[in-house]
Amino acid sequence: MPQQVTQPKVQLRSRVTCPHCWEQFPPEEVLWISAHSDLRGDPLLGEDEQQRFLPSRFDPDGKALDVKGVACKDLACPHCHLSVSWASLQMNPLFISILGAPGSGKSFLLASMTWQFRQTLRDKFCLSFGDADPLSNQVLSDYEEALFLNPNEDELVTLKKTELEGDLYQSVRFGDREVWYPRPFVFSTQPLHGHPDFEKRRLLARALCLYDNAGEHFLPGGETARSPMKHLALSEVLLFLFDPTQHPRFRQACNGSSSDPQMGKHGWSHRQDQVLMEVASRIRSHAGWPQDAKYPHPLIVVVTKYDAWCSIIGGQRIDLEAIIRPVNSEMSALDIQSLQSISKKLQDLLKKHAPEIVTAAEGFSDDVLYVPVSALGCGPEIDPNTGALGVRPKDVNPMWAEVPLLYALHKSTKRLVYSAVRREKPATSPLNNARPAPTPTEVNKYPPNTPLRETGS
Repeated sequence: MPQQVTQPKVQLRSRVTCPHCWEQFPPEEVLWISAHSDLRGDPLLGEDEQQRFLPSRFDPDGKALDVKGVACKDLACPHCHLSVSWASLQMNPLFISILGAPGSGKSFLLASMTWQFRQTLRDKFCLSFGDADPLSNQVLSDYEEALFLNPNEDELVTLKKTELEGDLYQSVRFGDREVWYPRPFVFSTQPLHGHPDFEKRRLLARALCLYDNAGEHFLPGGETARSPMKHLALSEVLLFLFDPTQHPRFRQACNGSSSDPQMGKHGWSHRQDQVLMEVASRIRSHAGWPQDAKYPHPLIVVVTKYDAWCSIIGGQRIDLEAIIRPVNSEMSALDIQSLQSISKKLQDLLKKHAPEIVTAAEGFSDDVLYVPVSALGCGPEIDPNTGALGVRPKDVNPMWAEVPLLYALHKSTKRLVYSAVRREKPATSPLNNARPAPTPTEVNKYPPNTPLRETGS
């Protein structure tokens, strides 16, 4: 007689936060999305969407049956009716907002960041990383494919900018009022075999929700009731993109030493500190804080397009190995000391060329990290046919695209990404590409009785 396989028990959170409208609800109130093709028409989403319903019948596998008797698999929020992944019902959410001025490179960075994460987390940190909501992530998957899996690798590629009401926003109609919610990119991550806390993987697992907002939304007056941004106040980490090619002093400092067209006549100037100050004001307003309150979470200032401005600090490539240390044959840890050293050098550079950015960042948060990043690892070219800037996939070789998100996981979820304790001081600074000599390291272990619990309800 064949041995019966016991299915693992699914454990649901007591309260679920919708990644679209950010309303909370108990899991028993989640709606199901009908599967039969005849069941179309939703009062909030329009006549082309499948109907949402609260089920009363289920098949032997626990799937809800729609009124046509077809088993369904997809879920939706009872408030906004937008789709909700199973990961959101089972894992603690981790909201991370990515923001910056228009043209700062958010789309390119997101594509490079998630692509590098797919390669790095399993091999270096014993963590899984996958799409929790493939449909919601489709736009980002297309970006990744255009840059990293493009069969026409010698043809110029241009990614669409984040439009105010484009593919990265979803419309919901509440009576006569139409609201555009930012579409989250939802991923799941949890420890794998070899991770020190593999046995606690359920508590450490996270439904990672990334938000890419149009830069225009962060200009003064850019938020309206039609485009709410409550996710800013819910975010446990903020990534603010500072683009040196949009800053006159940086362009002047790189004059004659950078071939990037954005450093020349194809560049433009933007008061990027005003974007950050506007974000700070909105977060305080949403959270009900006084206007002088500090943000209680990490703020990562991502200094983008490193390849365009690296000439003023030595012009060398930066590698991930500069800030990770192998702990054993299965995993590595993040060298926080080296990362903070690089952050200090970058802070000094910003104080010299863009002091208003440092003032805005440190006036908003006491936990600020400055990280150099190149989403592409090369400068764009001017398309002779359109005049637009594009990049050839064969030239794409990102630098540190995954580092901001690695640090975000380390800071937001204790024991997920471990830090390394270096026993000796490195001989040189990794920011100048003089890679530090290998030094003995050990993982920064937590005491055995360190409590580990779910965040939130």
